Amino acid sequence: MNLYEVVKNGMRTSLRRAGIELARTKWIKRLMSLSASRRATTLRYHGIQTVLDVGANVGQYAAEIREWGFQGRIISFEPTSAAFKALSERASADAHWSVFNLAVGAEDGVAAINVSSNAGLSSSFMPMLELHRHIYPEANYVATEKVAVTTLDSALADMITPDEALMLKMDVQGFEHFVLGGATSILSQVRLIECELSFVPLYEGQLVFPQMLALLDTLGFQLVGFNNVTSNPESGHCLQIDGIFARKQ
Repeated sequence: MNLYEVVKNGMRTSLRRAGIELARTKWIKRLMSLSASRRATTLRYHGIQTVLDVGANVGQYAAEIREWGFQGRIISFEPTSAAFKALSERASADAHWSVFNLAVGAEDGVAAINVSSNAGLSSSFMPMLELHRHIYPEANYVATEKVAVTTLDSALADMITPDEALMLKMDVQGFEHFVLGGATSILSQVRLIECELSFVPLYEGQLVFPQMLALLDTLGFQLVGFNNVTSNPESGHCLQIDGIFARKQ
């Protein structure tokens, strides 16, 4: 095979691969759009007035629900400094979007959070387990920060009216049960909860799928939907999925 054929076949292979990746990207975007549309419908159905965005990172979740028509208040909490800077800039033009450089947990105080290398998306108070580090090495911890921790009950004491309909979104990398532990008062006003559900532990001490279902059931919530599957690229096994829970009628 001459050089021309080598180059031609190489280009054909590259284009074919690019086409496959493009098709895959389009499919993923379509799937995410369906998830966002379904979430928007659920927020409207339950009359949500305010979304509590716990673990906001740089505001991706809040921006998405805005894009899909949510016009109520958004209250975002993000503890890590770099992500909070980007979050604050993103929210600055939205009069109904408040942001706080705080972690949310079971009690007020100060704690050290592990900061991940993937723009803080996997930052957590919980030690990261080997499975997580192996599958997603780009998410490994690279630093720690001391951050202020608040409970939802204390943070929202003067911000929420007694009849305000709330949705609680948690993206806190295994820290969900601590967030819920500090929300015993405000939880009575929460109509929807969205959080990650892990089928295998990725952080030391986190509650996995059946444990989270049991906890939320005791708090009066039932599972009503799923979004955003995360899988092990080596096995195809499902690792995490976002669950949406509604208050039982």
